Amino acid sequence: MNNKEIQNKVLEIVDYIKETDTYKNYLKSKDLLSNDKEITSLIEKIKDYQKEIVKYPNKKDELEIKINNIFDILNNNPTYLEYLEYQDELNNMLTIFENKINKYFYDVFN
Repeated sequence: MNNKEIQNKVLEIVDYIKETDTYKNYLKSKDLLSNDKEITSLIEKIKDYQKEIVKYPNKKDELEIKINNIFDILNNNPTYLEYLEYQDELNNMLTIFENKINKYFYDVFN
């Protein structure tokens, strides 16, 4: 099997994943999330605070409190929670694929 054939097989797997409800639901929730200005603003604030922690480690405790307060808000937002749920489902599905492929190679070569 050459590289092109391997690439084609991988693309078949990717196409299969893209056709699953899990992936489609994830994309819909991601789109809803990215169009929610309040959520995106809160996520950006978290990123900014995380950058500040790196620049100013002495402010870490204070900034982590601010980050946790934002996460409290996000964790009460249904759109954000739905996104996390679908993201988790997708990651689980990808992990299952990865484990099956790894097991296959392990069984073939051991």
